[in-house]
Amino acid sequence: MAFPKTLLAPLAALCLLAGPAAQAEVIDRIVAVVNDSVVLQSELNQALLDAQAQIRARGVAVPADDVLRPQVLERVIVTRLQTQRAQMAGIRIDDRELNEVLNNIARQNNMTLSQLAESVKADGLDFLVVREQIRDEVLINRLRQKEVEARIQVTDQDVDLYLANQGADDNTEFHLLHILVSIPDGASSEERDRRRAKAQGLLKRVRSGEDFGQIAITSSDGQQALSGGDLDWRKAADLPSLFATAAAKLKVGDTSDVLETGSGFHLIKLAGTRGGEERQTVNETHAAHILIMPNALRTEDQARAQINDLYDRLANKGGDFAKLAKEFSDDPGSKNNGGDLSWQPPGVFAPEFQVRIDQLPLNEVSQPFHTQFGWHIAKVLERRTRDTTEESRRGRARQAIQQRRSGEEYETWLRRLRDEAYVEYRLAKADAAPAAADAPAADAATATP
Repeated sequence: MAFPKTLLAPLAALCLLAGPAAQAEVIDRIVAVVNDSVVLQSELNQALLDAQAQIRARGVAVPADDVLRPQVLERVIVTRLQTQRAQMAGIRIDDRELNEVLNNIARQNNMTLSQLAESVKADGLDFLVVREQIRDEVLINRLRQKEVEARIQVTDQDVDLYLANQGADDNTEFHLLHILVSIPDGASSEERDRRRAKAQGLLKRVRSGEDFGQIAITSSDGQQALSGGDLDWRKAADLPSLFATAAAKLKVGDTSDVLETGSGFHLIKLAGTRGGEERQTVNETHAAHILIMPNALRTEDQARAQINDLYDRLANKGGDFAKLAKEFSDDPGSKNNGGDLSWQPPGVFAPEFQVRIDQLPLNEVSQPFHTQFGWHIAKVLERRTRDTTEESRRGRARQAIQQRRSGEEYETWLRRLRDEAYVEYRLAKADAAPAAADAPAADAATATP
């Protein structure tokens, strides 16, 4: 029997739906509800594939799906919670900013953006999906900075304690001088106080300028007293821990506070260091300047004429630089200090200004010159080379503390965010597997408040 052509299309559709349930294709499904959002099976599948690829790239055996899948799902949920939180906090990453991030990633890999996209596709990944993953990462980093890192404070006391516990570099050697005020066995508290007062008196004499070695020869109870208390060169590991800790904080030539041990009261002076990290120095310049800027009432030509007049008064008429700066300079930061710019390392000033003062002899006044800020006359008051080794060491310590605390606080913050969230699992573990993506959904919902 022939069917009318007008029935062929409806019939074909009916035949597709009339087969067994196992032939029906489920395009997607919800695997979890996260607050007011959902995680789809397709998202979980993609995240699982990404995780497997990352694990293989590290040369590590990939765990079985039923082991890896719960970990991946939890990571997807935590990521979703953070992006939700960022949206609530008003944090947005628009397409312009995202494109800048992608361009930076491409440049770091010596690629153009289009080449980066082709590389991602060659790895079997969808560039649009990767693009949105990067948007989420930037969003989460911005959220972490705002809600976690911005609240972390590192004090000088924190840095001191960190460095004390860290100790010196294993290769660092200290040249120490030592004074000991011993405490007799069974000494009374009064006798201990008297010995402590003696040590404090010796410290006062050292810090007032008396020679440490001479005081050691005359007043120290140590075995090296007759050698001026010279302990020679020793590594930190070869010193008493109290000495090593104290020495690591001293600059060459400095004397410690009174240190107390069971044997008595000690003073140590750092005569030198060697080995360990290299000393770091910076060349600094103490300069002053007068700035004349064009403005609504002063043209460029008038500004040039005024700076030339000031130069004439300084170079030919014996004018006072500080007084003229206070009266005429347009730099609000240095005007009231007579143009004094204080000590500055290279790179602080505009390049044109830095070149001029680097070439200028001490206490000579430069001829007028121009920068982006206006017309200047400069004068170099002093130059010095400053040791920044300890400053750099403290900076690294501060950064290490910041990073450690940031990691700890972030984990605590994430746990709290997860605990306060509503998460409902819609599928049993087996049904969440990519291999079972076409299977009917199981009625095995579980929820965590």
